[in-house]
This record gives sequence, structure tokens and C-alpha cells, in this order.
Amino acid sequence: MNIFSINDNSGYTSILSQSKANKESKENSKINFANTFLKQNVTKLNEIQSANSQTLIRSEVLNSTNTTNTSNNTNFSISSKTSSPNYDISSEFKNSIYTLKYKQADPLVNINNIASLAYGYSVDKDGYMGEDFNKAAGLPKDFKIHKSTLDEIERAAENDPVASSIKEYLGVSEYYTNIDMAETIKQYYNLFSNALSQSFPNDKTSFSEADINSIPKGYSVSGIKAADYNDLNNRMNITHLRDFSKVSISNVYKTSEQVKEAESLFVQSGVYIEGISSHSFGLSLEEIKNVSKGGDWQFNPDMSVYPQNEDGSYSKEALFMSFLKSQGGQPVESLKTTLNPTIEAYNRAMAKESFSGSRIALDDIMTGKVDFASLLKGYAQDGWLDADIYAMEKGVKWQNTSIGYGGAWFDREFNNAKHNGWKASNESINSFVNSIMDRLNNLLGQTRV
Repeated sequence: MNIFSINDNSGYTSILSQSKANKESKENSKINFANTFLKQNVTKLNEIQSANSQTLIRSEVLNSTNTTNTSNNTNFSISSKTSSPNYDISSEFKNSIYTLKYKQADPLVNINNIASLAYGYSVDKDGYMGEDFNKAAGLPKDFKIHKSTLDEIERAAENDPVASSIKEYLGVSEYYTNIDMAETIKQYYNLFSNALSQSFPNDKTSFSEADINSIPKGYSVSGIKAADYNDLNNRMNITHLRDFSKVSISNVYKTSEQVKEAESLFVQSGVYIEGISSHSFGLSLEEIKNVSKGGDWQFNPDMSVYPQNEDGSYSKEALFMSFLKSQGGQPVESLKTTLNPTIEAYNRAMAKESFSGSRIALDDIMTGKVDFASLLKGYAQDGWLDADIYAMEKGVKWQNTSIGYGGAWFDREFNNAKHNGWKASNESINSFVNSIMDRLNNLLGQTRV
């Protein structure tokens, strides 16, 4: 007689229950095996991890799991099985392996708070970059940089008018193949902190409108490195980026008059003084309130992720966003920032046809390394400063960089004088050079850090 009765399912239900129990027991055995394996081999795994970089480890983890790539954001799905024919290791085992590898690679990361990866670093559930990114970027541990800001840096870099023109000309879709976000934020943050420390303690994190209104009107900086076509080995001739890693604040312009004088001296001395120009760094109340506004091609970060405090004050992060805005949000020079090979080949060819003009570092003038007065006199004798000397002779006052000495009216008067044989005399040249040097020394005496 068949043990299964048509009207009695109890035996069938019992067998299903037993089968389910056996399956659970089997799965539990696999998990126990995984945990035992990890405990017994943790030292060996640690040795393996120490021989690999953080990036390689994460890459290995991503390649061993199902991934979903959206833009630069990679979401984890640790539910797949291994393809091994011998072991059908459960997802729990893979999760345990991932947890151990990830924590050993970067002890700063809290695995339970990771929502995704972006640009090679962790991102928390609210979209802010993790502590591993802050460490790489030299930021305070609790400083909040949102992933959307890095996305905006990338978008603005690709939509830069010059980059867009070159891409269109060469028929390529991307200008950069990688942007070193950590180094970009690091270099800008160091300069930002240097400027802010001229007015506030480094640990100040909240700024009222009165605080912001007390910030100097401008700063001059020294140490910026950029393209120099006289140096054939300068990589920035090809990337067209700048290096702020050695930059420091050299002068602080507390008043609008000092800013105007700095700009005037820069132009009137033939734009030969490198480092005297004023930079506001976006640290005015008007600029801070308009960080998200601008053309489609400009850096316009989403400021909703950096909200004002309840008392109406601004966070340090909000001020930093305004600073980034003033710099165009452009990437900085880094060996990890790479160009599309077609773009790089084009820029390399163009660099061979370019040359750099001569500029004198402000520090070299101040330390006496360069006799700027003699150089300026030579430029004047060669006729490069005729318009400035003519204006001095005629008593025409400097207005600003967009108007100069009076726009079209002055240009007409000066050109007529040149046509009628006017030439700067030695007496006028000496007087002009002495005036420039006196004004320069006076300004730097007031503003030098």
C-alpha cells in the first residue's frame, strides 16, 4: 500500500518540512564555514590586503559582485553566487569577505553606513563623501562634501568653453578620462583655509553676515604653477591646469582702494608683476548668496545640501563652495587627472607651437632677487609702457581695468600724439619708474602677510 494517502497530506507536509530544515542546515553550515574560514585566515588576509592599494581592493570587490553603474556612482548588490563549480558559497560569505577586506583596507570606513562608491571613495546614505575621502583630501574629519559637488566639478570641466570647442573640433565626447577629485578639493581647501585664517580661527565653522562683511576685500597669492611653454617638461602645457599645492597668501587687501591700487599697478607696470593681482575668492556676502547661479557651462553647485544654520549663519562648507565658484570649479594638476588620448595628443602638438611671456614673481621683487626697477626701465625704453608714461605726463588718472585711462577718448589722444612724433623722454621714464616702485613699496608695506 502506498504510504501516501490521497486524502492525507500530513506525510507530504512532513517531508517538505524536513527538506526545508535540511536546506537551512546546509546553508547554516556554509555560513559557519565562512565565518570559521575568516577567523582562521584573518592574519593571512591582512597580509594580502597590505600589499594592495585601497583602489585595487575596491576594484577587486566590485568585480566579484553584481554592480550597477550610474554615472560615477556604483551601488553594491551582494546577492550573487560565485561561479565556482565546487562551492555554491552564499551571499553571506561574500558579504563577510567584503566586510573584512574593506575594513582592513580602510579602517576609517564604517561598512554599515556605506551606500555607494564615487570617484574611488565611499559615500554615505545621505550622499556625502566618506571619511576616507576627507582623509585623502586633507579635510577635517567632520567636513561635509556632497557627491553632487564633485559631479558638478566634472560637469563644469567637461562644459568649459575651451574644452567644449576642442571636443567639437576633434569629434570626441569627453575631455577628461579621470579627474583626481581628492587632490582637487585638497589644493583648493588649503588655499581657502589660508585665506580664511587671516581673519578667523581655524576651528570656526559658522559665519554670520557680520563675519562675512568683515572679510578682506581681496588677497594676492604666490606659488601658483601653471603652463610654461619655455619649460618643455611642464605637464601643465598639455593639461592646461594649475597647481595650487605650494600656494600661500602673500598680501591681504582690506579695502577696496587697496584692491584698485593693486590692479592699477599690475596693468601700469606692463602686467609683468606675477602675484600682485587681487582675488576675492568668492568670500563676499553677495557671492556667497549667488553660488548656485550662473551659465550652464559654469560651476553651479547645489547649495541645498549645504543649508544655512537655524540662526541664519553660513557653514564653512557654504563658504568653501563660494570659493570653488570663484575658481570656476576647475580640476587641478595631478598625475591622476588624465585627458582623453585624442585631446592629449592635440594639446601636446599645440604646446610645441606656443611660448610664454616674461613675468616676474612678486616675491622675487620684494626679496631683491630681481631688480624690477631696472627691468621696468628697459621695458619703458623699448616703448612697451608709452601709454602709461603719456598719461602721467598729461595728468590723466587711472580709472579701472576695464576703462584704463579714459577709454576711447584717451586712446585717440595717445595715438594722435604718437603719430605727431611724441616719444617718452629719459626724464619721463625715470619719473614713471620711480613712481611705480614707490607705489608698489607703499602698497606691499600695508598689505604684506
